[in-house]
Amino acid sequence: MDAPILVKNIMTKEVISIRPEMPLLDGAKLLIQHDFHGIPVVDNENKLIGLLTEYDLISKNSFIHLPTLQIVLQKLAVNSQDRSGFEEELKELRMLTVKDFMNTEPITLTENDSYEDAVRIFREHHRVNPIPVMDENRRVIGVLSRFDVLRPLGLI
Repeated sequence: MDAPILVKNIMTKEVISIRPEMPLLDGAKLLIQHDFHGIPVVDNENKLIGLLTEYDLISKNSFIHLPTLQIVLQKLAVNSQDRSGFEEELKELRMLTVKDFMNTEPITLTENDSYEDAVRIFREHHRVNPIPVMDENRRVIGVLSRFDVLRPLGLI
């Protein structure tokens, strides 16, 4: 009889995480650069305090892709009478932090949760990806993506 597959057997152990005070635009750039759907937000002790996802960027107070907006704004010619108001709004955009947009109650797993538990969570929560994996002290020790869940099936 085969041993059951646990989250620790399939999770990604090398985790890139960010801090809540990071500028939001920098967090969005990290998502794009690494082709992530989400990235854990941790405190100074590497304890999970949130998750920043693509969904958060387009659903909270915004309906536009922030990195695209930044590029457009940088290239936009503004006439002198509108410049001060425009520059003030751009300054406000640059002041937003990851904390302003992150999900403060992300779904999580532990390393000893079963493969079946992980599949069930992905099935029930379509927007979730990745899922942070925590130890007993809420420290992030890995992430589990939909890609990771497909690997044991031999599809990847």
